[in-house]
Amino acid sequence: MLNVKDLNSQGHNKYGDAILDYAWQTKRLTSYYVGQKGMEKDTLRWGGHGADYFNLAGQAVTKEQMLELAAGYSPDGQKTALCQNAGVLPEQKVKLDRNGQPRLDKNGQPITKWEGGHQVGYDCKFSPPKSVSMMFAISDPEMRGAILAAHRDANDKAMEVLTGAMETRRGKGSKNYIGVNGPIWVSCDHTTERENGFHLHTHNILFGVAQGEDGKWATFESSELYRHQKAADAVYQSHLAENMRKLGFGIEQDAQLNKEGQDTGIRSWRVAGVSRDTELMFSERQRQIYEAMATGLSHDQAWRQTRKAKDEPEPEQLFAQWQESIKGQGVEVDIQHYLGRRDVQAPRRTDEQIMAKLHESKAVVRDVDIQWEVFRARAGDGPQAMQEDVQRLRDTMVKIAPERQHAMDQGETLSRRYTETRFAWSEVVDWEQEVVRRAEERKDDKSVRVPKAVLAQTIADYQKEKGFTLSQEQTSGLYHLCSETGGHAVLAGVAGSGKTTISDVYKRAFEANDQQLIGVCVSNKAASKLQEESGMESINIKQLLSRLESGKPLTATMPALTNKSVVVLDEAGMVPTWEVRELMRYVDSVGGKILAQGDTRQLQPIGCGSGMSLLAGKLGQAELTEIRRQKNAEDRDVAFLLYDRDERGRVILDNRGPKSRGEVFEKSRTIYEKLEDRGCIDGFDTRDQAMDACVSDWLNSSYVFDNKLLMASDHADIQALTLLVRQELRARNELTGEDHVFLGRHGDREFDMSVALGERVRFTKNESALGVNNGDLATVEGVSRTEKGSVALNLRVARSGQPSFAVAVDTAEYSHLAAGYCRTVHDAQGQGVDDVFLFANAKMMDNQSALVAFTRLKGGRFRMYGSEIELDQIRNRLGVDHLKQNATQEGLWQERANVRPPTMEQNYEQVLRRQQGMQR
Repeated sequence: MLNVKDLNSQGHNKYGDAILDYAWQTKRLTSYYVGQKGMEKDTLRWGGHGADYFNLAGQAVTKEQMLELAAGYSPDGQKTALCQNAGVLPEQKVKLDRNGQPRLDKNGQPITKWEGGHQVGYDCKFSPPKSVSMMFAISDPEMRGAILAAHRDANDKAMEVLTGAMETRRGKGSKNYIGVNGPIWVSCDHTTERENGFHLHTHNILFGVAQGEDGKWATFESSELYRHQKAADAVYQSHLAENMRKLGFGIEQDAQLNKEGQDTGIRSWRVAGVSRDTELMFSERQRQIYEAMATGLSHDQAWRQTRKAKDEPEPEQLFAQWQESIKGQGVEVDIQHYLGRRDVQAPRRTDEQIMAKLHESKAVVRDVDIQWEVFRARAGDGPQAMQEDVQRLRDTMVKIAPERQHAMDQGETLSRRYTETRFAWSEVVDWEQEVVRRAEERKDDKSVRVPKAVLAQTIADYQKEKGFTLSQEQTSGLYHLCSETGGHAVLAGVAGSGKTTISDVYKRAFEANDQQLIGVCVSNKAASKLQEESGMESINIKQLLSRLESGKPLTATMPALTNKSVVVLDEAGMVPTWEVRELMRYVDSVGGKILAQGDTRQLQPIGCGSGMSLLAGKLGQAELTEIRRQKNAEDRDVAFLLYDRDERGRVILDNRGPKSRGEVFEKSRTIYEKLEDRGCIDGFDTRDQAMDACVSDWLNSSYVFDNKLLMASDHADIQALTLLVRQELRARNELTGEDHVFLGRHGDREFDMSVALGERVRFTKNESALGVNNGDLATVEGVSRTEKGSVALNLRVARSGQPSFAVAVDTAEYSHLAAGYCRTVHDAQGQGVDDVFLFANAKMMDNQSALVAFTRLKGGRFRMYGSEIELDQIRNRLGVDHLKQNATQEGLWQERANVRPPTMEQNYEQVLRRQQGMQR
């Protein structure tokens, strides 16, 4: 496995770990561990062709050289600056609260943070499967050396591929991209985990400077590291598996199953003869994490809380302890027991199954995506077999034009991401073309239109009843939706634009024309909200499609679709292409109408492609661009900043192609500075400090629970935030009684969940027998352990605008529950509250997630919390778009069908040839 983490100006990762110090302090001679000739190397060793440039290859690594490179200077004693900000040190500052007073930690001490300075680089850590580490632990010195050599060889090949993808910029405006000849890193081999269990792995400290193809040294673009991370991991794993075979070991492939026992299509590998249970038995860190999670900790919190400083005993003592421990568990420690075994394969995935998995969330994929998906289906295969599979899949796919780049950013030489051919499965292209064809065929269908006279009277009656006049864009939008479009229509509106008002009017108009509406949403919670606000019966889209397929009644008042049906697809920007296609098939078959309303500039579909974008591209769209949700004018200004504007200053709600790097930079900085001016940014040295502050401020907010929102970007952060919330609620006696732990479930995820009296929980799956929907919130009014060991819960379910009701749950029969304090940004779309607290995650922050997070705000304050290293990244990402792509809109490139991108191995060979010719 490959894990890449940024190292800040102090050499710390986002968790505050001092990686440079850690690598140096744990250096030990590898010759203690091995006995094979040629393996008598230090734990620290130079890597990369930048090391060749400075004549360091094969030489001992010194602390002074590491510190010089970390500061951006040459390691040859000349202290030559290798980049513009070489030697710039960070400044330590006291963290101030919004009143300008020092912010204090839990111990009452002022919190400090480091700002600025030259970034040290990146920690690229490669770890083999646990079974490989076990073979290392039980082997004699000679075999031990051979296994270490196998791991090192795979590590080095993968680092060459990873760094071979790096680029740096040159020329006026830094528009010319060139490759990197001279990356430089220090590899640090370790053999233990923090509890001194066996765990072979290598930290590769990649310094933040490199020599370009032009011979000049500078910093480099980190984006390509992360873009090629998974492909490099596939290189490491395939070479390691092949190397272990050459040593005489068999490779056993495992199939990953979901909680229902279904094959997920994902494979892993281990040394044949080592069972999965044995691997888990000897993962000391994993055992500690699970034990900590059983007390109520999230996985992320347990991982951090159970970590200890690493202090390795002498090698001879370690190996004796390991072999005694393994033998004591009844596991064979004779290495001969594992040699000479045959490979064991899991059920083979077909090309079609791999292709479907590859396109679960993307319509357009890159070469690196194909490589990673083939690896996930073929884990344990050697590099040649993997590449043959990759090539075969590529040859069957539709070629897609390269990613588009704004003309202002195009230099004489382009980054490879703007020149490489992309790909799409032919099935995906067929879906998209069907959506467009159906839209075209019914665009002039007059049978579903509301007569303009009926609509005009409806608008007049509505305005008289409400006592106000609709805006021009609202009126124009109504005529577009009701009287000017055919079988399908699109309404695009900015977040908080008041789509509820316009839906109230078009509902009256359609009903006046003897048409009947049904609301369709991506979730039950959204459906409940739409029904409450609009009065139209609403349903989850998956439920609707399932009932249409089975012939079951759709709702109480609409048993089936007819030519009088108007299907309102709400938050349509979050609906993938295939669901829009399926819905169109059913609605078109009876001659009904689809009204897709949403915003393709907000959160994107989880699935493949954007059906709303395809419809809008073919039919056009009505637009609502006036923000009405935010009560404060300055908050409305921030919300508008999150959208792009045209030359007339009008909000852009369609996809008009890429923005320039300057536009992205300017937009990102403008938004960030505006948020800073509004007191919305709270930065800390570490994620733990930021998380503590985020939870504390949320709990202390004066707004009631349902009018303040605690958000994070992923489930790991949500679990960590939940732990802190529960600890504080315990301290306040708002949670009482004993904690009861059971396995909660949310989709395919399963996790330890703790509940006590007073707990807030969320249902994560519909259950008609209980009368609950996915997303419903409840309070624990009673909790006990049953005789069979499950947890019995008495819950009080509360729904907005409806009486609460009691539900009894036995977790042995229904365990689809999660804590109800924190929500993902994706889950929060469509909500509006008066106080918003966002825990930042740089990897998942972009313009779409920032837009949704901020525009949940109505009248109070928005605050974003994070470590300074992540906030520095977010500062430049608030203008970055990650919009779902459709293959047909990106550009089919069939004339390029015979042009093949280089394979991973070809990339590797090209990198070697290019870098071997480098001269100082």
